Amino acid sequence: MNLDVIAVAALILVLTWLLWFGWTVVRGYVRSRWWRALRVLIAFAVASVVVGALTCALINARTVQLVGDHVTRVDTAHRVVALTFDDGPDDLYVSELIALLKRFDARGTFYVDGAEAAAHPFALRSLIVSGQEIGNHSSRHGRLIFVSTATVRRELEAADAVIREAGFAGRITFRPPQARKLLSLPWVLWRDRRTTVMWDLAPDSPSPAGDAAAMARDVADRVRPGSIIQLRPWHPGNVATREALPLILSELRARGYGFVTVSELLDLR
Repeated sequence: MNLDVIAVAALILVLTWLLWFGWTVVRGYVRSRWWRALRVLIAFAVASVVVGALTCALINARTVQLVGDHVTRVDTAHRVVALTFDDGPDDLYVSELIALLKRFDARGTFYVDGAEAAAHPFALRSLIVSGQEIGNHSSRHGRLIFVSTATVRRELEAADAVIREAGFAGRITFRPPQARKLLSLPWVLWRDRRTTVMWDLAPDSPSPAGDAAAMARDVADRVRPGSIIQLRPWHPGNVATREALPLILSELRARGYGFVTVSELLDLR
């Protein structure tokens, strides 16, 4: 069942009828079939544009979700933040990231792609053994919008299976690929009592990406207790993100912040 398509189509039809009815009340009934048909077509076009704009806004919204539990930041008096790392993992950089986190006595939450994790079992296992938390970022990192609930469930379960087989036994939260969601994905997550984890700070997307010092300043200027910080360090081209990480860790530690996993942060709610 594709709840996204059903919801959008239903909204368009309802709004089309409301516009047509309102037009008829204001301007009166017309006898000509062609004028009636024209009114319906115009109402349908207007409704499609309005619902399309609303749908785009909902798909891209970080702070709004139609159903289920979701979080962008936790309101807490504790001076802690959650570092989160999207995509991957990759054998090439995993040791570097683990060593950095260990140096600052920090743990992170790694939202891994199931297919990538299956292709890089050493990286995934290394993260788990080092005490990092693993989150689900879908199996193939495709946009989970305008797809069926069965497709969503397959994506979640495939990534879960890879994570569990590698030995992770903790709570598995979920982060939507490319941060896109509408109704099918939140519905499945709600039915599974699973939290959608977004973020309130993303220094490497879209700006000031490419400048490690600017990324660190961006975090330092906007961080609050309970912030969730998103970073994407895995791609070979994301050198600035990997260079920014020790600067971010050092600056936040100097300001008295501790680093917790997403699950630990959620427990503070």
